[in-house]
Amino acid sequence: MSEESKSLGYMSALSRQFIVRITILTVIIATIATALFLTILKQWYLASYPYLIVLVATVTTIGHLWVTNAAAGNARKFATAFLASVTFKLMIYLTFILVYLLIDRSQAVSFILTFVTIYVLFTIFEVVQVLNFIKKQSTTRL
Repeated sequence: MSEESKSLGYMSALSRQFIVRITILTVIIATIATALFLTILKQWYLASYPYLIVLVATVTTIGHLWVTNAAAGNARKFATAFLASVTFKLMIYLTFILVYLLIDRSQAVSFILTFVTIYVLFTIFEVVQVLNFIKKQSTTRL
């Protein structure tokens, strides 16, 4: 088996592992948010909050897979891919926020707070996953 095919098998295993982990995180966040919105934060409930979670989870997954696939072939591509991923994600999020606020300004504060909370949770998760990826990459190349 060639070194490249071993690397691709390793990458697909890491990709599957990331997808499973982000799915679990998404379910946990959705469950906690639903419980909070049904009880303590009832007045702050947004009909769009499930879409926020799905949007951020999807964009995070696509960005992470893009970065790890780019970095697998060449470690020098990691920084470029990571910065490009962050830039595109921020542009997508900013566009979504602006469109939402143009459509419905009545719940702007709760929308922004909900979005920022979800964004921070997924960003922390992704940073931890990227650090684990880098650590695994450095040990497999030694």
